This record gives sequence, C-alpha cells and structure tokens, in this order.
Amino acid sequence: MKKSILLPLFFVMAYSLAAGQTQGGAVKFERAESLRREYRFVDAIKLFKEIREESTDSVYIRSLDLLIAKSENGIQMLQYASRPLVTAKITAPRKDFFLYIPGLEKSYWANLPDSLNSNIQKHTSPNPVLLRRNDRTIYFSAQDQDGGWDIYRIQQVDGTNWSAPEPLNSYVNSSGDELYPVLSPNGKQLYFASSGHFGIGGYDIYVSNWDDKTNDWGLPQNLGFPYSSVDDDLMLIHSEDGEFTYLVTDRNTNNKDSVVIYRFEYENTPVRRAITEISEIIKTASLAIPSKEAKDSIETELDFVTTPETEAYTQMIAQVRQLQRDIDSVNRSIANNRSLYNSLTNEDDRVLLEKRIFEGELALINTQSRLRVANEMLQVREMEFLSKGAIMPRRDDFFSDKQNEPEAPAEKPFTPVRGEFAQFPQITIMEPIKLFDYAFSVGSEAVMAEDNSIPDRLVYRVQLFVVNNKPDLKAFKGLRPVFENRTPTGKWLYTAGQFFNYAAAAEALVKVKRAGFPTAIIVAYNDGKSITIRNARLLEEKNEARSSFQVKIEGYPAGMPQPVLDIIRENTERDIAKKVLDGREIFFIGPFTNRQQAEQMVTLLSGVGAEGLTIEEISSTQE
Repeated sequence: MKKSILLPLFFVMAYSLAAGQTQGGAVKFERAESLRREYRFVDAIKLFKEIREESTDSVYIRSLDLLIAKSENGIQMLQYASRPLVTAKITAPRKDFFLYIPGLEKSYWANLPDSLNSNIQKHTSPNPVLLRRNDRTIYFSAQDQDGGWDIYRIQQVDGTNWSAPEPLNSYVNSSGDELYPVLSPNGKQLYFASSGHFGIGGYDIYVSNWDDKTNDWGLPQNLGFPYSSVDDDLMLIHSEDGEFTYLVTDRNTNNKDSVVIYRFEYENTPVRRAITEISEIIKTASLAIPSKEAKDSIETELDFVTTPETEAYTQMIAQVRQLQRDIDSVNRSIANNRSLYNSLTNEDDRVLLEKRIFEGELALINTQSRLRVANEMLQVREMEFLSKGAIMPRRDDFFSDKQNEPEAPAEKPFTPVRGEFAQFPQITIMEPIKLFDYAFSVGSEAVMAEDNSIPDRLVYRVQLFVVNNKPDLKAFKGLRPVFENRTPTGKWLYTAGQFFNYAAAAEALVKVKRAGFPTAIIVAYNDGKSITIRNARLLEEKNEARSSFQVKIEGYPAGMPQPVLDIIRENTERDIAKKVLDGREIFFIGPFTNRQQAEQMVTLLSGVGAEGLTIEEISSTQE
C-alpha cells in the first residue's frame, strides 16, 4: 500500500508502549524526536540508536530507522543551505490555502473532477489543479488503487478530447505520497511535495527537470533547507511576474487546520552554504521577516576572508551579473523595438526594424548561452567550497550595486485575500485502447488469443493437442496466449505462444511440458502455411543477417488512445505489439524493411501529439 511510512510522533510513542517498551523508553524517544525537530540531528541519531538497541519489535525498529535516515538527511542538507529573503507572510486555512496565493493572474485553480480520480477515497481537503490557458498537458495529484497519492497527467489529443490519465515515472512517484504539482511557465520544471523521497520532514519540496534527451521527467531534487524542513512543506510556486516565490508550510503553526504562506524575493540561482550553528539553523528555519536594519545587515555583511579562491569567485560573480544585465538590456531593447514596429506604416522602416529585432534575438540567445555556462562554472566552484568544509561566501556579499540601481519600488502588500475556484474545463477523457498482450506466460488462468490467424511471416508455436470437441478453459493449465484453429478434418488444434525464432520457442516448450503437457511439440509456419522445423530453421538462418526496424512508443503507459491507433491502422499493416514493463505499457510497430518507412510512421504519429517515439533496429533473432 502506497502510504507514507513515517509514523507520527504520538502513534510511535503509543506503539512503543503497546509493544512492551518501558515508560522510560517512551520518554527517551520523545527526547530524541524533540532533538530532531530542533535540528540537533547528531544528538538525535545517537539517542535513536540507543533506543533501537533496546528494542526487539521489528515494526518499531523500522520506524526508528526511518527517523535516523531523516536525521542523516538533515545533516547533509544543512551542508548546502540557502537563506531566502522573506518579505511577507500570511496565515491561511489548510483546506484551501492555494486560493490565497497571489501573482497568478494568467492561471486559475479548479477542483479535480471525479472522472480523473476514479480511485477517490475519503479525504477532507479538495484536490486543486493549477490551469493555464492553452495548456496541452495538465498535471494533477490523484489517488491510486491503494489510496496513496501519485502525480498524473493528461494530454490534449484534439479539441476537447484528452488522453486517459497516466502516472508519471517512478523517478517522480515514490512509495510515499506526491501532492500539489505545479508546472513552471516554460514547462521545464515540475515542483511538488512528497513524503517518499530523500527528505527531513513529513513532506518536503522537490523539483524535477524535463529531460529532452529521454523525453521524460528526471530524478527529483530536494530544494533543500530551509524550503524543506522537519515540518510539512506543501507547495512552492513562483509569481508570474518573476518577482516572488511563495512557500506553503505548517511550520510555526500550532493549529494543524492552518498553514503559513511565506513570500520570498525570487532568486534564479540561490546562494547555498553550510550552516553549522544551531542558533542560525533555527533562525533560518523560522523564516522570520527581517527588520530594515537586519535586512541591510544581511545585504552588507562579509563573513569570509579574502583568498585567491574567493577572488576568483568574485570574478565569476561579476561575469554572471554583467551577463544578466546584458540580457535585461537586450530584452528591453527588443520590447521597445516591437512596440515601435506596431506603430510604423513605412515598409522600409518596418524592414529595418525587423532586422534589428532579429539581431537582438540572436544576441539574446548567445548571451543566455554564455550565462548558462557561467552559472554552471559558478556552481562547480561553490561545490568546491562545500567539499572542503568551508562556509561558502554569499554571492551578494561581493558586490553592492545600490548606487547604480534605481530606488526600489514600494513593497507590494500581501494580505489574506481568498480567490475563487474556476470551473474545470469541459473535456472528454478518451478511453485507452487495451491491445491484447501476446507475450507467452504461464499463470493462474489460461487466456485465449483474440486473433487466431497466423502472421504472414516465419513464426513458431507450441502445439498442445488436437481434439474432436472444444475443451474447457481449465484444460490449458494457465497458458497464455492459447490459439484455437480448425483443421481440414474438422478437429480443433490448440497451440500456445507465438515466437519469431526457434530459441524462444524451445525455451517456452520446456515451460509448457512442466505445466502438464509432456507430448507438446514445436510447430512452424511461414506466410500462414505449415512447414517443417528443419525448413523453418534454415529460413531463419537466411534471415538472421537482414536488419529491420520498429517504432517504439512509450508515451501511453496506460493504453493507446483511439486517434493514435487509427493513424497506425490507416497507414500501415504492420503489427502492433505490446509489452508491460514496470506496470507501464510499451508499444512496438513493425517490423519495417527500412528506416525510412519507420521515420514516416514517426512523423505521422508526431502530428497527432504522440510522445515517447523512438526507432529501433532489430534482427530476426531479436523479435
């Protein structure tokens, strides 16, 4: 059952007493947990291990191991901590806190309809979905069959037709719960809360980056301390104007029906450094709003000694800042030119301005690339600081451009104003097409093949028996798939499995005989006609050197939508095969005699929004 396996403090204490632990042991546990929640992880680990040595109950020991792991995670996380600048906070009801987050003028919240959460079980809070206009992919959290929460997505096929919900990969969905997914405006980052990944609290905040090479979401990264804490941290979201970041957490609240929404100044590349002093750790975790004097102190303090290493770091910071200024300047120039372009009527002037805009966009791409490389180099240097156990200098400590910057605008107010739910769009969820799985296996119940015809190519099957009358399904002793064919004399011929090389058929024959068919034999067909095994193996040898191709589709792990299936059926007579890998359905179309035919099929499927398309080279021995 997919549930967070960290037991709440009260339950663990109660369980320890029920399991025969002493009252003194429960007090010791309470002290250890108190140390953990005070970020005194080293002391907490020592005490948890003492309690573990004294216990003989396996379930209780498992809960202690989890708390030890979280404490060890905390030690590592504090080596790479950031110090976001908190500008405001409000308290909001836990049940609908997301409606109080400002800065989402182009987005809206809607409740997830029951049609997208068929496994819904009793829960007290609504399940919100953040939507933007013209979204072609929607991400949301829903319950699996066991009541755990995973992140799913649906994709627009055409018009109001959307694909069936599919869970994200096992990188994102863990053994715990994943809640409140928020997609970045560029679609490249997915932020969410999880209780099952590497973390220190009940729920921590994570981000997964889209990988263009694999066409899938990558391994999630914990956003680190203090975005993640020993409490429940539920959501992180950036305002659409790029000014602020909002963090939703239940830290600093005594009422579990409420949460606090903190507003930070947005940081594109937050500075991270080790924090070792308990007083500073607790102060940072509290997310207190600094006074003006404290803010000025934070912005001007120098807590490092100048060395050749920090001088090099200084130069790298200067380069990053200058590149960022250049990007801002080019963006303003492009915006001004575009505004002017709309007001021009002279065609020559418009052509000249088009050229300037184009040149500006090229310069912007080049500068952004240089900034990306500079930031990567800067991050490597920061990791070097951390690997040496040094307190990393804060980037803002090196420079103060205040005399060159315009006066900061007045702080935007942040008051608890509740928004409203919008209507979830009217969409039609398409039922996935469940293709028959022709993979051979022996299970608890036999399965008859949907299509009993013999393919127009070389195939092997395992012949079971020939009888006058149709037998009961139990007679096939769990084999799948079983093919039923009528002989010219009117008898019924039954075979199991369909194989494209003799080695696979021979391996299956052993399993068939073990299942209770000692007289089973291998039979072969070519282009629908029966041939001898000797001729089949000679033909197989001739085909071994010939390569062919197949199209692999991984974008529909819960079943192929009808429009995609229609495109395949309308444009090729090649087979559609299905394999189940880690509970996900993967489809193969082929074989194609050359790569060009496979590429044409990929082009057609891409036109209807199919994803996860690759071309694989195969030989007859691989099929």
